[in-house]
Amino acid sequence: MRVSVIIPAWNLWEMTAACLRSLAECSIGEDLEVLVVDNGSTDATTRELEPLGQRLWGADFRALRLPENLGFAKACNLGARAADGDLLFFLNNDTTCTPGWLPPLRAAFEDARLGAAGPLLLYPDGTAQHCGVTFSPFCKVSHLYEHFPGNHPVLRKKRPLQAITGAALVIRREVFAECGGFFEGYQNGFEDLDLCYALTDRGYSLTVAGESVLYHHTSQTPGRFEYDLQNSRLFYQRRVQNIQADMHCLARLDGYEMRIGPTLSCWLALPEAQERELGAAFSGTDFDAAACAAQLEREPLWRGGWLLLMDQLEAEGKRREALAAGVRAMHFFSQPDVRNRLLRLLRKAGLHEQMAQFARGIEEYMQAARKDEPSRRVLVQRARRKAYADGDTYLAGLLGHWLERYGKTDADA
Repeated sequence: MRVSVIIPAWNLWEMTAACLRSLAECSIGEDLEVLVVDNGSTDATTRELEPLGQRLWGADFRALRLPENLGFAKACNLGARAADGDLLFFLNNDTTCTPGWLPPLRAAFEDARLGAAGPLLLYPDGTAQHCGVTFSPFCKVSHLYEHFPGNHPVLRKKRPLQAITGAALVIRREVFAECGGFFEGYQNGFEDLDLCYALTDRGYSLTVAGESVLYHHTSQTPGRFEYDLQNSRLFYQRRVQNIQADMHCLARLDGYEMRIGPTLSCWLALPEAQERELGAAFSGTDFDAAACAAQLEREPLWRGGWLLLMDQLEAEGKRREALAAGVRAMHFFSQPDVRNRLLRLLRKAGLHEQMAQFARGIEEYMQAARKDEPSRRVLVQRARRKAYADGDTYLAGLLGHWLERYGKTDADA
């Protein structure tokens, strides 16, 4: 199957050029065409795009120039209309390909009911950025297993997904047309989630092919999140009836649990029995920091391990390493014990400006959370009723536990 790679771009020429070069280097022998939709760039893109594309692909390259920035959806739809491949691959210009990226994606479409597929996306530091989108019971969107080590086996498992990112998404051309393309009412955000629900509405499935790996530098375009509030409101108006909370389901498939904090933040964690077992294995005076760090690479959701490692590295005078461990722990957990250790390390390292910024961020978050406090109980009750209506007694139980622990008002006391 011929693949049409469609790359929307707006300025940031060096990043676009790097994306194109990596695509060419890692796609030798593949049947593909490349279309870059220039969204009204004013930098070197206007001069350099066409010559570089022609050098890399010759007649299989086309540059489509728009007079102004019309946004992601319109640029991608224009590229799709101009494409002639059997498969369309929508690719952000802040990505870098790796060898062998295309065959696993192409092979995924041997399943006739597959609607769209994406690669495993890694951050430049080698940790996971995307292996699927997940939804909390309160419709908050997140990337499943974000910041896990990039070689972790859980990232390459197949799982039922409601959505995948449009940063790197492959879809059959006729299916894209059947869905009406990307909905153009959004402004650089949520177009991909909307398309995924258009696909699942028609009975198509979604997958991430973990054997295909790209690096994603994420949201480099200026103003990327400027319209997030409007976009999210439009998305929920259009799709709220389709969205199912699945964070807890996906976690349980891999032996993890979802936890709900007092401010309705949701995170993944080890079951308590495994947490205690690992803690016991690393207790005692002969604690080995290197062995603990290796265990955390195998099991990043061992919260007690991060705390032990931070304390031991600090005791050994390795403050830089302790800080790095604290920052990584904060990717997974934002509980007070993790936050307080990181603040202490920042203070002892003399990083007062960073400490102040971190503390301000926490305080701003807590102030916003306090403002929302009266509505949290209502949100949980609503989510619990929906869980019961969906027959999801496990989620209903989690939400009931939250109400018992955090949901009492003065009138209930």
